[in-house]
Amino acid sequence: MLKDYSGTFIVAQARNRARTAKRKSYAATRDQAPAPRLLWQTIGALLLVTLFIAVSSTIWYGLKVQVALDQIGSSKAINNELRNRNSLLQVQRELLLSQNKMAEAARKLGLRTPGENQLRYP
Repeated sequence: MLKDYSGTFIVAQARNRARTAKRKSYAATRDQAPAPRLLWQTIGALLLVTLFIAVSSTIWYGLKVQVALDQIGSSKAINNELRNRNSLLQVQRELLLSQNKMAEAARKLGLRTPGENQLRYP
């Protein structure tokens, strides 16, 4: 460790004599030590808190992404099921609107089938 000689050497102007001032006591230099140590402890605590926040936010974000991907997958499955049902319903509708089914439904209601001159197409 380097010794601090600042303030111990004074040059006199009259006779060019060098004289040393009183040395600093060890207790005076020791009082300055807790401030940097406290500073390093504070910095260490801040880094630890920052690390905890970073890790926990990364885990939270990962869980949110996983939940979102699960919802996308389930939405796709529901969408495929609804498309299949829609296509089946369209086929059933076309079957119900066919000429034979309409004539059969009219006979069940007691209606006669129309003649050729009575047919009307939209």
